[in-house]
Amino acid sequence: MEAPEQVKKNSYAEVKSPNVENAISLGQRENGASATISGVVYAALNNYLHMSATLVATAVALIQFPRSLRVFTGMLTDTVPIFGYRRRPYIVIGWGMTFLSCFLMAVLPLGDPYYGDQSIADLDTAELTPEQLATIDTDAPNRGIKMIILMMFANFGTVLAYSGFNGTMIEISQQEPAHLRGTAMGDCDVVFYWFAVVSAFFTGLGLNSEDYGGTFSWSVGFNAIMGVCAATSLIVLPFCWWCIQEERVTSGPSKSVYTFLYELLQRKTIYRYIAFRFFYNVMAMISVTSASAIQSTWAGVEPINNGIATMLAAFLTMLGTQWFWLGVPLLEKIPFAATDFVGALFMLEVDSEDFEATLFGLAVTSQRVGIPFATVITKSIDGYFDIEREYIQQDDHHVRSQVTYAYLIAYAVNLLAIVFVVLLPRQKEELHRMQRDNATNKIMGIATICVLIFALAWSLMTNILSLFDSTSCLRIAGGSGC
Repeated sequence: MEAPEQVKKNSYAEVKSPNVENAISLGQRENGASATISGVVYAALNNYLHMSATLVATAVALIQFPRSLRVFTGMLTDTVPIFGYRRRPYIVIGWGMTFLSCFLMAVLPLGDPYYGDQSIADLDTAELTPEQLATIDTDAPNRGIKMIILMMFANFGTVLAYSGFNGTMIEISQQEPAHLRGTAMGDCDVVFYWFAVVSAFFTGLGLNSEDYGGTFSWSVGFNAIMGVCAATSLIVLPFCWWCIQEERVTSGPSKSVYTFLYELLQRKTIYRYIAFRFFYNVMAMISVTSASAIQSTWAGVEPINNGIATMLAAFLTMLGTQWFWLGVPLLEKIPFAATDFVGALFMLEVDSEDFEATLFGLAVTSQRVGIPFATVITKSIDGYFDIEREYIQQDDHHVRSQVTYAYLIAYAVNLLAIVFVVLLPRQKEELHRMQRDNATNKIMGIATICVLIFALAWSLMTNILSLFDSTSCLRIAGGSGC
């Protein structure tokens, strides 16, 4: 093993330990909490609080939005050390934010469910008697807004923690020999997704009573689920500090992080890679806003189905209608997981110049910002169709035709996403050749920056507009027009 490939020293901070086992331990806890936070949306917001289809889609986009900020949190960990450390303090602060947010969700009451009588949950409101209408808590959907905000902050905490973690992992991975580079990252990804599966099962099992859209006579409740998340976030704090060792920073990087990003985005290999990540994910993530309402109302998918299906995706086509409905959405995750891992390997071949977390954060941001941006486009398209929750409950020929049109548009756009694969180099050797050529384009670099900033700002603004009654009717917010 040649010395240049075996060890790549960091010029101003040497991570002495952190061994891969400790890194994996931290990664598994991160994904367990973040996956649980995301997993309660279907059971709590869609079923228990009966939020509109547009609001549920908005909730998913906003809860995941902090992942779009990874480039900024990466810049923070790379350039603003706390007490001389770049990684551990931010991991601790991030977990502290997650603990506080989950603790608040654990102690704040969720209130009564939308349907006091679950036997009328699948009926059209026009068919209900005055006595049945009196059992409906019409204020329930509004109580979900504060939970969305708290889940958003909780997810931001995991993002901040994971930025420090990724900076450490890149330093480890770049010390690996060329033929093994990416092994540590791959090991962490395996554990990462494994704990997402465990989390999905835990959430589905714990929130499967009738109030949450299931059939169990019991449930642990939303507050208890968030209490578990708060406890695991608190437990991990000492591990974040004592399981990862790093030297104090004695000098700063040789250049500004803004200069590094500006020069980086002018490289042909990088702006083509960013363009692929962004446009592929925007088009591949176009969906239908009423997907959650269809799952609960038409397919009768229970939270336990939703959880176990994550572990049994390979057997979906052999099971009944409830499980079959989940097959396509879960199989869609396979190419996204593949692009995640391939993207990480791509970034390992780029010289980080002491900006490891920033480099990896740029890769994540270019992909993740496409998801809420795709939600914005989805809501704008579906605003022209009669597929909101009240129409789904009517379940007539007109509504099913409208849903069919919406899905045809979504899948047609999804198929077009593969066009952007041509932007990627075919193999590592082609990437290295492009790096040796060192082709740059200032205009493309500036255009890349503008596209990412616009997508971030537009996604956040339009998704926030969907939360309020006075603006949710706007076309850009997914409404039918004010």
